[in-house]
Amino acid sequence: MDQQSPFMCASHTKEYIGAIFVGALIGACASYFYLRQAPAGAENTYQAGFDAARKLVEKSSVGPMLQATADMRAISGTVTAISGNRITIHTQSMDPFLDPSLLDRNIIVSGDTNIISLSQKDQKVMQAEMEEFMKRVQSGESMTQAVAAPEPFTRTKVSISDITVGAMVNVTATENIKTMKEFTASEIQVTPMLGNIVTPQIPPVTK
Repeated sequence: MDQQSPFMCASHTKEYIGAIFVGALIGACASYFYLRQAPAGAENTYQAGFDAARKLVEKSSVGPMLQATADMRAISGTVTAISGNRITIHTQSMDPFLDPSLLDRNIIVSGDTNIISLSQKDQKVMQAEMEEFMKRVQSGESMTQAVAAPEPFTRTKVSISDITVGAMVNVTATENIKTMKEFTASEIQVTPMLGNIVTPQIPPVTK
């Protein structure tokens, strides 16, 4: 199985924030206008307004973005509880219509779950690897074969006992977990806190 990238890139983060904001705004407006037009005493008024709001969002420019997450097999969040072989994490979602109860997920750790701790590489080691990578790219090697950029993290296999409350984790599953409150993880990555990450410098390209 391909290893998952430990962090979300900045452009994706902006898209997610934009989707949440636009979706919430359109949803609120649609609900407002529906409630104004709904007859007094009508049953299920709120649900009808909610459904109308969702249809508007799905037809808007952010609609395809929400539909793209219909099959979700990875999720990130903060560990809030650990009990036996179960971990509870609190997550964030870009979908303004997600069931709020799914913001907290229960992760089952089985004997087949691969748990990896990510730690930042020594800056001198990372710098040396980046320089070697740039040399290979400049030599044209990347034109004949895939040249992978070095990762800024080292991966260490750990166990569930090494996971603590408050830790940030990336969880991967082999099935669609979009609407699952509890599922078994195929891999769990324990990531460094964002405030502790130092961005490595990329060597300048020489001609």
